[in-house]
Parts: sequence; C-alpha cells; structure tokens
Amino acid sequence: MDKPFEDFPAYRKGLNLAKEANLICTSIRDSQFNYLKDQIRRAASSVILNLAEGSGRWTKRDKINFYRIARASAFECCAVLDLFAAYQLVDKQHTEELKSRFIEIAGNLQALIFSIEKRRF
Repeated sequence: MDKPFEDFPAYRKGLNLAKEANLICTSIRDSQFNYLKDQIRRAASSVILNLAEGSGRWTKRDKINFYRIARASAFECCAVLDLFAAYQLVDKQHTEELKSRFIEIAGNLQALIFSIEKRRF
C-alpha cells in the first residue's frame, strides 16, 4: 500500500506555498488583477488537491496522470508569479524565491512519477 499523500514532501511544501500565495493575493489591492489572484490560488490548490486525488487512485496510469496535473499546476504558479513581477505587484526577489520553491515541488513530483513508472504492478 502507498503511503498517505500527507507524507509526500510535495504535499507539505505545496500546502505551505498555497498559504503563501493566498497571503500575496490579499496584499494586492488593485481589483483589475483579481483574475491573476484567482488563478494562482486555484493553481496552488491544484498542486495539493491533484496529489491527494492521485494517491487515492488504484492504477499506475491514473496516479501518474494526477501527479502530472499537479506538476503542471506548480509551473502555472511560476507563470503567474512572473506576471505579478512584470506588473510590479509583488517584489521580484520575493516572486523568484517562491518560483524556486514551486520548481522544487515540480521536481519532487517528477521523482514521484518516475518511481511509479518503475514499479511492476
């Protein structure tokens, strides 16, 4: 049996980053950027939600599919952070630090995907 999704490093890190993304969004007062704030909130949530859902799937193919979606959502967060920096809504140094953490999560998810692909079940 697989370990619980809460034990995956990507889940713990993703949960913390989702909270940080939400804090950033509350600091952006300009309502014309609500679409970006909503986008990063949903993408950051998608990382941990898809990781959790994938862990509950039975087949290797299903698990990998959800983990790939989670990985793509981590990269989506990076793109939104780039837009935040480009529009000067958030300090570029802060966005770069958060991006590196989302990329780290993507790497954790890729390692998880590779480990599942190697299994013989």
